[in-house]
Amino acid sequence: MNGNLKETGNLGREQPVAPVNTKEKKALSIEDSFRFGLFVLVALLLAISSLQFYSSVHDIIYTWFESEYVPIIRAVFNLVVVVFCLYVIKSHLMKKKT
Repeated sequence: MNGNLKETGNLGREQPVAPVNTKEKKALSIEDSFRFGLFVLVALLLAISSLQFYSSVHDIIYTWFESEYVPIIRAVFNLVVVVFCLYVIKSHLMKKKT
């Protein structure tokens, strides 16, 4: 062994450089900004409305059912809400992956 290091793998040929995929950022137009603002506004209204609906359903449960069954009915309703939310989140994430 003479101590010299040998290059292996490319057999003296130059390796082509792989192109780098970079996404160019577009400047937001006024229309895009308006659509984003409208989306945020609608999402906020939806969140407020959903919380009020949730509270109203709890009041309805208290009105329609005997007091001894109210905790059971509320638990079932809360479970349904949790399952629905998980389903929406899962379907949204699965949609994003494909």
